[in-house]
Amino acid sequence: MTGSVHRSALSLVPDEPDQVPRLEQFRAAHPEVIILLRGAMPKAWVGGRKIERPKLRGLLDELEEILPAERPASSSCGSPQESALREP
Repeated sequence: MTGSVHRSALSLVPDEPDQVPRLEQFRAAHPEVIILLRGAMPKAWVGGRKIERPKLRGLLDELEEILPAERPASSSCGSPQESALREP
């Protein structure tokens, strides 16, 4: 991310500067999730579900429970459980 994007997000959450890098990482991993920082509380939409929390930290905590911060690398052989089911 560029410095200007970082400063822009920081201006929207001045009391939580430590959460800005976390927000940027989440946005990079999940561009499909809409996160708005304007208004009384930070909010996000995951699918059709609206999530709103008083602080960005709480919003990111919940979003990371729903969607992992980093997507696992896909494997051609599938998960260990899938591999076990295929074995004779």
